[in-house]
Amino acid sequence: MRAKQVAILVLILIGGAAAGTGAAVAYYVNRATAIPTWYNSSTADSTLTESLNHSGQSLLQTKLASGEGVNYEGHSRVTISLTEAELTQVITEGLSQHSQASRLLQATPGIQASINGNQIMGGVVVNPADLPIQDLPPQAQRAVEQAFKTVPMLGDRPVYIGIEGSPRIDNGRLVLSDDTRVQIGRINLTVADLSRLTGISPAQINDHLNLTLTQTGITLDGIEFMNGEAVLRGVAR
Repeated sequence: MRAKQVAILVLILIGGAAAGTGAAVAYYVNRATAIPTWYNSSTADSTLTESLNHSGQSLLQTKLASGEGVNYEGHSRVTISLTEAELTQVITEGLSQHSQASRLLQATPGIQASINGNQIMGGVVVNPADLPIQDLPPQAQRAVEQAFKTVPMLGDRPVYIGIEGSPRIDNGRLVLSDDTRVQIGRINLTVADLSRLTGISPAQINDHLNLTLTQTGITLDGIEFMNGEAVLRGVAR
């Protein structure tokens, strides 16, 4: 899922809600722009900059070379344990390898992955005013411009966009579980809801998520979450 597309959807939804009463506008704006407790703009900027400035080997390649957090099972098979902070770095590194996603990260003041039981939640905080609205079709541009005009505060308020679920690895690709939820502030959507609203198919969402798995140094065939860590299984390349 591209955060740009979902953030633009947020603007359109809020702009539409603004046609209602003042109380309704405030309700949707407050829910859609609610920011998670982990987000702190100065800390997030520093952490994200460090990840984007990372050069040379990726975190997974470094762990494979050093053996830290790696269990070797023979025939090049390995398991790699990642803390939440390391998982966040892996996601950021993967996205930064792709030009369009990398440009989006430049407008992203915060990104974080967390693990709760057997589920993972990954999300970004974006500034809607910094998104490349000019790349949209004319109809979508007008809708976003109307949203900013109707609710000017949207240009000054960051928006959190997250995805939560229990993904699996299928033929080396990350696949979303049926219980996956997309979170925009405090508004929750199913993947089917998101597809209906944006026209982005579940397959396209999976494609966007798999940007994070490129250049990892390992061909994955399994992933699980335990004891607050992500455990990746596969064959080292």
